[in-house]
Amino acid sequence: MDAMSSHDLGDQEQPPEGATRSSSPRVAATIARLWHRFRPMTLERVQVVEEAVLALQREALDPELRARAGREAHKLAGSVGTFGFPEGTRLARELERQFRSDRPLDATDAARLSELVTALRSELSAEGAPPAGEPAPIAAASAAPPLVLIVDDDPILAERLVQEAEAWGLRGRMACDLASARAALDRERPDVVLLDLSFPEGPEAGLAFLGELNAWQSSLPVLVLTGSEDFGDRVSVARLGARGFVQKPSAPAQVLDAVVQVLHRSRPSDARVLVVDDDPQILGAVSDLLGDQRIAVIGVDDPRRFWETLEDSSPDLLILDVEMPHLTGLELCRVVRTDPRWHELPVLCLTSHNDLSTRYRMFEAGADDYVTKPFVPPELVTRVLNRLERVRLQRALAETDSLTGVANRRKADQVLSRYLRLAERHHQPVALAMLDLDHFKQVNDRHGHAAGDAVLRRLGQVLRSFRGEDVVARWGGEEFLVGMYGTTRAHAVHRLAEILERLRGEEFAGASGETFHISFSAGVAEYPTDAAELQALYRAADEALYRAKAAGRDRVLPANAAGVACGERPVDVAVVSEENPAARALLRALDTRGYQTAWLSAPEAAERAACGLSRQHNARVFLVDADRYPRVVGALAASLQQSPSLGPGRVLVLTGQADAIIRLPVDGQRIERLSKPLDHRVALQRIRRLLES
Repeated sequence: MDAMSSHDLGDQEQPPEGATRSSSPRVAATIARLWHRFRPMTLERVQVVEEAVLALQREALDPELRARAGREAHKLAGSVGTFGFPEGTRLARELERQFRSDRPLDATDAARLSELVTALRSELSAEGAPPAGEPAPIAAASAAPPLVLIVDDDPILAERLVQEAEAWGLRGRMACDLASARAALDRERPDVVLLDLSFPEGPEAGLAFLGELNAWQSSLPVLVLTGSEDFGDRVSVARLGARGFVQKPSAPAQVLDAVVQVLHRSRPSDARVLVVDDDPQILGAVSDLLGDQRIAVIGVDDPRRFWETLEDSSPDLLILDVEMPHLTGLELCRVVRTDPRWHELPVLCLTSHNDLSTRYRMFEAGADDYVTKPFVPPELVTRVLNRLERVRLQRALAETDSLTGVANRRKADQVLSRYLRLAERHHQPVALAMLDLDHFKQVNDRHGHAAGDAVLRRLGQVLRSFRGEDVVARWGGEEFLVGMYGTTRAHAVHRLAEILERLRGEEFAGASGETFHISFSAGVAEYPTDAAELQALYRAADEALYRAKAAGRDRVLPANAAGVACGERPVDVAVVSEENPAARALLRALDTRGYQTAWLSAPEAAERAACGLSRQHNARVFLVDADRYPRVVGALAASLQQSPSLGPGRVLVLTGQADAIIRLPVDGQRIERLSKPLDHRVALQRIRRLLES
């Protein structure tokens, strides 16, 4: 349905009486909070109009004060109705019409304007108005992963679905009967409910519970899981507000795929909306209302800053006030439609006028939809959510790889080009990683293409755990790309190594039921250190990827910006320790992150390296088991004291002695202590800090 036909307002210029006051408790609480914040500013605007009326009564109204009163009345007309004052909107519009008319104002007008402004002030203080006291705050949206409540009387299936939900980056909670489900809902509101209708009480009990959910919170998405194939059941659950219908039996991965799709439709948490309006009350109202829907809102009160903000924020939707100083919303809309990067961006206009001429001019300028001011909050929210859902669906078709769910190559190019422009403007790094699954052809040949597709899907799921602002794309075949704005090469290497370590531990099943594991190789380059333009950055990351493969695969290597051959690189970390699993785990974690390592278990070789006599093993960081190799610790201290250029920069000693903090006899430098038993994750963190400092 297009924007023109979607309006059912006719020529009505204001919302029906009490429209904003009959909204949901959540919206009502938001409006009350907004009224508390903006009430002083609203009354200041009324005061400006009152001053103009008094000046008119004294025959001292100058053009500047008259114009200002007209502007303030216009802003009052566009905002007070949103806060629950429809009569205030009518009064303010009449004041605006009088002050903005071309004819001179006389004593008769002064009397009429005085009545209007007195009635307006009385209306804004009337009984039943939104409370002036501070309303109860609305809880901020949780930063925790989305919560899925699984209501199923089969505990084995419910547990499998909980485990699958966690694999998809969600939180799962199970309730094996309706009483437990009601108790769970009382404790915490889920983001989606997965409801099996097959309960011992019969399907009627499940349908009744579905009705309860819809009545309790109609915005809570419910996905029905059932073995019934009856079309009448589908009609019944649709009437009761279910958002989806999954046929049993279905694999847990298929069920969770449907859950994720419902979540994407119901909570556009990654959506960004740019609002341009010179009235801070409108900006605040829109920001709070959409913020309650987990939508990021960027507000601009001066249209002259619009283009820079558009470039920086890359929104999914524009909301433009039609009437603004300097540049109108229609002018901004025309500018957007002339740029190939933004010409498809949805635009919603806010206007105080609903006449045919205004509507024609909005659509002629390229607007997709409009909402009249003062707007009814639920209407604005619904229109925005509908537009964002259409954007998501269109982008899913045009910009998303259908198998893995990540972006395609075209989308990655667009986002990375924008990131590099922003990085140049704001002096930020951009890390670019190229990943390639190791021996992927063998996976297809030995285990079947279905298993290969499962591997690709899983890698896409794991990579989507990156930040929302990072771009993850399938580059082609088994090759993927990750672009990270504001991230250094070293930090990106560590993040990807963590992903690799997580993926190593997962088990996949082949066509014959045999299990196998996978890994990937990756190369990471950084803008502008390794390359100053996008194609060169691709090449730098790709070269690092091929070095990772040549070095044995199953690792993440940084781009070799200095052009040093792998064999010529100095040792980053030398571990002086006996053979043990913890040391092996540490060395593998270091190798995974592209560090050059050496494991010295022979005392003589360790002492030679510590004295700086072994070029092969002299290292930037030494980790030494001090209890087993005390002479190596002494040699390190002596080496640094006698010739700092030959000695290492940092030393970590591993010891079981509680007071073993050993000072180097050189200018306050210290040997840092690690406690036994060796925790390779703690050691890795300390080593990274030392190497990157």
